[in-house]
Amino acid sequence: SQFGDTALRARQAGFDGVEVHGAHGYLIAQFMSSYANKRSDAYGGPLENRLRFPLEIIADIRKKCGPGFLIGFRISGDEKVPGGRAIEETKAVAIRLEEQGVDLLHVSAGTYESPWAIVPPMNIPPGWIVDYAAEVKQVVSLPVMTVGRINDPFLAESILRSGKADLIAMGRASLADPDLPSKCAEGRHEDIRRCIGCQQGCREILRRNEPIRCLVNPTCGYEYRREFKKAEVPRKITVVGGGPAGMEAARTAALAGHDVTLYEKADRLGGQFAAAAVPPAKGELSSYLAWAARQIEKLGVTVKLKTPYTKEICRRDAPSLVIVATGACCAKPPIPGIDGPNVVSAEEVLTGRVSVKRKVAIAGGGMIGCETATYLGSLSRQVTILEMLPTIAADEEFTRRFFLLKMIEDQRIRVLTGAKITGITDTGVRVEQNAQLLDIAADTVVLALGMEPDTALAKELEGMVPLKIVGDALQARNALEAIREGFLAGAQA
Repeated sequence: SQFGDTALRARQAGFDGVEVHGAHGYLIAQFMSSYANKRSDAYGGPLENRLRFPLEIIADIRKKCGPGFLIGFRISGDEKVPGGRAIEETKAVAIRLEEQGVDLLHVSAGTYESPWAIVPPMNIPPGWIVDYAAEVKQVVSLPVMTVGRINDPFLAESILRSGKADLIAMGRASLADPDLPSKCAEGRHEDIRRCIGCQQGCREILRRNEPIRCLVNPTCGYEYRREFKKAEVPRKITVVGGGPAGMEAARTAALAGHDVTLYEKADRLGGQFAAAAVPPAKGELSSYLAWAARQIEKLGVTVKLKTPYTKEICRRDAPSLVIVATGACCAKPPIPGIDGPNVVSAEEVLTGRVSVKRKVAIAGGGMIGCETATYLGSLSRQVTILEMLPTIAADEEFTRRFFLLKMIEDQRIRVLTGAKITGITDTGVRVEQNAQLLDIAADTVVLALGMEPDTALAKELEGMVPLKIVGDALQARNALEAIREGFLAGAQA
């Protein structure tokens, strides 16, 4: 009855309808699923009993809100857990929901024991559960909505044209770019900022009970602050570093009306983010870089590639402000042999600047080390991950970590935890594990022992010109924080 009361208040407030959440392992979903429902009374056991609770809710809403009030129902097409409901039983449920007077079905997937299915990370292909909606459409006559990593209007349109669904739900795509529908309607597809499924600003932060944010949209969660405004007096701004923080700083400063020049010592933009897109299942990261590069081009930012920034350039250009976004470099602790010719960094491997021989030892089992390991594993290298902590990939977002660990297992990558590296030789790595010394044979040793801020330029320019240091140049973290800092630097330039 409380569901019905709530729906009535919504109608009285002027809403046209409500969606009853019967998916993802919440209370209504628990009653419908034999995975969770172990009752032996009239509300448990066979399907008809398990449907009694949601059907009573729908009847109560209809009685209180009348025949013209829209009732949608969200359901997991497949709960993706052992013993959970799969699509065939979901179709049987859909028939009963339609008979009870539901006006719209919204087909999702997963429960809280399969969280990767509720909010799928970039490891899952876009539109991955569209066929569940198509299956449901075969047994009901009411409209069916689909969802699940649909982050592109062309993909959404193709789903509608195929007849697999009648409506498209875009959750995280709307966080990434609230203007996606209007940009699509205006034909501005290249301006759409697409969700990349990174989970950093939405899923990971939500688990910490903090307001949702978005890596690619640094204003998400901060709209009320109205941090951006056009500059009253345009200034000459230099941005050094073409990674995510630098590109966002340049974009925002140019959008504010400043004259912006971006210097990047490499031959392309992207910084560490470009390397991060190389491992398996991470290619969508490059879509953000492509979007950012196109935006700064359209805004008239002068980009100087293969140009290390120096004090001489600073004196010549005489900028009003230099935004330092030089990123971070590979940490190299004092380990004997760490400067040997067979020792390379993870970034060098991922960007193809070095060749890697048959046997590889990865020094460091964090996210970077594990992802580099899966990349090399996909190239048929024999890989061993060496990690001093008791677990690997502990710094990875938990839904992506699920798939990362599975890749490591599937590729038969050897993992040694609790292993402290004591030395590197031309034939491998010596580690201490459980008070024993082990020699790990390796032709190439890949360093993934963390990152350290690149502070050299900031120190060199100190006192010459006003500076703002952003992203990993300030502190090595993830791109969520770097892009946010780049935005603030550009907005407040």
